[in-house]
Amino acid sequence: MAKNKRKICFISERRADYSRLKPIMKAVKESSKLEMQLIVTGAHLLKGLGETKKVIENDGFKIDACVPMFGKNDKDDEATMVKAMAKVLGNLPDVFSRLKPDIIFSGFDLGANLAAAITGMHMNIHVAHIQGGERSGTIDEVLRHACTKFAHIHFAATDQSVRRIMKLGEDPKYIFNVGSPSLDTIKNVKYHPKAKITKQYGLDADKKLLIFLQHPVTSEINEVASQIKESIKAIKKAIVEYDIQALAIYSNNDAGGKRIINQLKKSGITVVPHIVYEDFLRFMKVADVMVGNSSAGIHEAPSFGLPTVNIGTRQQFRERGVNVIDVKNRNQEIFKAIERSLFDEKFIVKVKKGKNPYDNGNTAKKIVKILENIKLPPIQKVITY
Repeated sequence: MAKNKRKICFISERRADYSRLKPIMKAVKESSKLEMQLIVTGAHLLKGLGETKKVIENDGFKIDACVPMFGKNDKDDEATMVKAMAKVLGNLPDVFSRLKPDIIFSGFDLGANLAAAITGMHMNIHVAHIQGGERSGTIDEVLRHACTKFAHIHFAATDQSVRRIMKLGEDPKYIFNVGSPSLDTIKNVKYHPKAKITKQYGLDADKKLLIFLQHPVTSEINEVASQIKESIKAIKKAIVEYDIQALAIYSNNDAGGKRIINQLKKSGITVVPHIVYEDFLRFMKVADVMVGNSSAGIHEAPSFGLPTVNIGTRQQFRERGVNVIDVKNRNQEIFKAIERSLFDEKFIVKVKKGKNPYDNGNTAKKIVKILENIKLPPIQKVITY
């Protein structure tokens, strides 16, 4: 019976895609009609970023292959990103030849995701892609649309995204609006009292809490250091003036990421390399404001009614809820937005009542049902117009 199972192969590069893929991976693993395979690469294998491969293993997932992508001594520049993607692209054909998946599940908008989609298409393996069709305005957007063109099955998160995928010439029969999978986790996490989660990380339950997560914008590589300094300046001012506390999390390892981490280490703000996703959600549940340019402020924060100060251009074109305040990389603007998030009661109530535009309910369950039953399209894709 097991031989008849459809094999679904996931690839994960870092905490950002793993947190969203996890509910789907779990549902695939539990399916009687599907077999889950997993390739781990990228930042998951780096000790300096928390070696989050261990998190995946602790979650009970069997890793079928590890593909090194980055080195701890890599340069903090754009060329390194390209070389890393080339490295994983060069190793995936052998991995897929061994695993023989029926469907490669390409997530989102990372280099390893695109490498997997390209390899699948060239090796005549069907590719599924999630959360295509979204606009952001950075290199992530280009990677996302490229994944769409190499994919046969599309799991979108919003109606707008569905329409964009169709405009890219994809067959509507294979485009499904299933919502964002990270919201499945939000609905199933056991939440702790603020005192418990803050104590676990050495924070004060009686103080207002700011979560800080900022990543580099690779097309603004020369401004990365000055941008993070502006953000830190605003946050430190808020800490002093309003006696709040901040918890900062390391940046990802895109070009410029090391510069952000170096500034965080000497900022005086409490900083951690990594937080297990469930704990990250628990913090969002009790936090008063989120600051930075992470997609978590766009995708997850609305579900908690959490005000988000979105800095700069990294998420500038994404669909968003009423929780988001967009600001430029200027400390005065960032500080005023933090101030509004903490004390503007009218805005706070509005955010609490707001809806999450990415919530379409039971995303993983919908995806697995489709993966179990879909008649796969022709392996050779043709644009529809």
